[in-house]
Amino acid sequence: MKVQPSGVVLAAATVVLGVMAGPAAFADDMDPKKIYERAAPATVQVLGKYGEGTGFIYDAEKGLIATNAHVVQGEPSLKVKVGEQPPAPVRVVGIDPCADLAVLTFTSKPPDLKSLEFGESKELEVADTVTALGYPVGISETSQKVVYTAGSVQNPNVVNAEPSTSFPRYPSTIQHSATVNPGNSGGPLLDGQGKVVGINALTVTGATQGQFYAISSDHARPILDTLAGGVVQNDPGWTIVGLDDPELGLYFEEKDATKAEAAQKRLIDSGVTGVFVINARTNSPAGKVPLGTGDVLTAMKDTPVESVADVCDILQSSAPGEKVPLEGVYSLTADGKQTKFGEAWSADLVLDKNTAPSP
Repeated sequence: MKVQPSGVVLAAATVVLGVMAGPAAFADDMDPKKIYERAAPATVQVLGKYGEGTGFIYDAEKGLIATNAHVVQGEPSLKVKVGEQPPAPVRVVGIDPCADLAVLTFTSKPPDLKSLEFGESKELEVADTVTALGYPVGISETSQKVVYTAGSVQNPNVVNAEPSTSFPRYPSTIQHSATVNPGNSGGPLLDGQGKVVGINALTVTGATQGQFYAISSDHARPILDTLAGGVVQNDPGWTIVGLDDPELGLYFEEKDATKAEAAQKRLIDSGVTGVFVINARTNSPAGKVPLGTGDVLTAMKDTPVESVADVCDILQSSAPGEKVPLEGVYSLTADGKQTKFGEAWSADLVLDKNTAPSP
């Protein structure tokens, strides 16, 4: 079954609310146009087979690009578009889905790259002006340019946000009002000096509007430094989402979405809770279990899991090379003969030995 990860910002139904305020511009803040002119050349469009997003170059000499893990996870190949240049092939250097961060690098580094400088997110205060850059989905790839939106900080430090069962727990995020559209995931959030103080990751939809969340630079920077060394953390090779995610069908091509949603309803109606496996990479620990599209993971290490955050808690407390017992039920992979829909299964997930422990 062919599946389609979103690769874009997903809906967050429940979030921590901050204080609404208008932007405060300070005398030493740069003009928004100048911020855009400086930051746009280093803000890139990340293009995958299944989706697209945004990233930014933070080390021009090494050609290192920061983005969200959910932009690139599950993608068999990736390209990056820098300004008016044709899309260039890139590879994932390091990734941590539980931190929702990834570092990419060019297969062949283009000349004259520009980069963005990190700022200190701890210096942000409520009502500070911030600018978000990104490539929103829906515009022709050949004509699309990076766009910016301006807003203000609503809450400079939202701690341990859990936006939905399909996302990890975010230890430190900045809530702001600079509009972040689908496709802007992984783009930079800049302060009044044009420095990166956050990596945009989430937006709120529904009754509440105008709230957007960026992973704070102070939290992200040490993780990016680790990933840039070629480290893979908390990535067994699967793409998983909450079984109760109302957007589950969006992870599938249209012809498969109805079948997945029907399986979801049937499982939930029978009282099953857990996470839905969207795919598992060949030769990865998850692929060797093997886990298939539509298998439901209900427990790890004899501990029930009902969300991606629950799974991450267990992965982050596990050691490289550890054997992790899994429990679950079949759904879309059930053939009705050897395996039946809703039938329980158990297996061991052997984590990669070269996976670095969480910091």
